[in-house]
Amino acid sequence: MTPETVDKLDRYRVEMARRNIPSDVIEQWTSAALPCATLRMDGDGPVVGRFGGPLLLPPDTPDPEFPFVASLNCADLSEKVTGLALPPDGRLLLFAFPDLDAGGQVIHIPEGATVEERTSAPEYYEEDPDALEVLEQFPQGVLHLSADVSLPFHISKAMATEHGWRGGDLPWTPYAHTHSDLWHLGGRDIPRGGWVQVGGHALEQSMEVNPVESAALSSDETYDLEDWLLLAGWHPRIEGRAGFALHWAIRRQELAARHFERANESMHWNP
Repeated sequence: MTPETVDKLDRYRVEMARRNIPSDVIEQWTSAALPCATLRMDGDGPVVGRFGGPLLLPPDTPDPEFPFVASLNCADLSEKVTGLALPPDGRLLLFAFPDLDAGGQVIHIPEGATVEERTSAPEYYEEDPDALEVLEQFPQGVLHLSADVSLPFHISKAMATEHGWRGGDLPWTPYAHTHSDLWHLGGRDIPRGGWVQVGGHALEQSMEVNPVESAALSSDETYDLEDWLLLAGWHPRIEGRAGFALHWAIRRQELAARHFERANESMHWNP
């Protein structure tokens, strides 16, 4: 983590203690802190990618299933800032549509790859008037980097039982709203065009379950949550999609092998 993010975490500890949160709960929460990068159009940090722009893909890459959201420059997103061992070069392309019946995907384009321009959204989205209205609000512009630190927001952990899945409360559950007010969600302004988070803990308004765990559950395979990482999260600022968040999660071994096509996504929408 950077000195600025360490200082933010220290100030958070002091304020939580001032509000009489038990010291062991504060320690459990802050010990789970992870570095992350926040990418936004109205920031003042270095440019590390962009929302929208031309969609450039290798000729042998199939057309994506979902509209083009953003392109991220891997070389500009260090592991120190994101906590992720991203490829040393190339671009990470994010695709999604902000609707609970849709989804998302990730494609990595290596540096120097031969590419051709494609349409930025599948034809059926552009032929649907409602979907087209949303597409026309997709943000367009360069993304600036801010190094940050993230804490978990979810208050339940899914557990397997002989009767299926059930939730179990985490130690900080009784203090979740205090945490929300102090950290991110309480009064946080949504940047122009929304933002993309790379790495860290997934953030959404629900706070019930871990969005990364939701993505792991959708993999249709037995999973160990310790194997899964938040690759990126998108928080759009689109009329009619207030409270929407989409998260792309990936297994550590798939990230290391550059199998971004095996990323899973989870979504939450709190209209």
